[in-house]
Amino acid sequence: VQGVARDLTKRGIKAIEAFGDAKFGDSDDRTGGCLAPADFFLSVGFKTVRPHPRYPRLRLELRTALSWKSDVEYALEKLLGSMSPETLLRPVRPAPATRSTPG
Repeated sequence: VQGVARDLTKRGIKAIEAFGDAKFGDSDDRTGGCLAPADFFLSVGFKTVRPHPRYPRLRLELRTALSWKSDVEYALEKLLGSMSPETLLRPVRPAPATRSTPG
């Protein structure tokens, strides 16, 4: 989920919404649906935006989903991606040496 959140944030997406199955795995469940358990979504940071006894709608705000590490990685990627290879490979010139005079 962190990887998806990072990728979507780079694309300018602000949030992810999903429907979860609140009764996933119940012994009387005969639907065999294709939804993930609502508990999974809640455990990775989604919040319920529309409660429902079976299929709640859940939302993950992407700015809160990313850890500070992901934010730093994204900022570095943008910074390094904006630099040309020539500027990255250019040798750094040492600062001129200064003489100290005994005083």
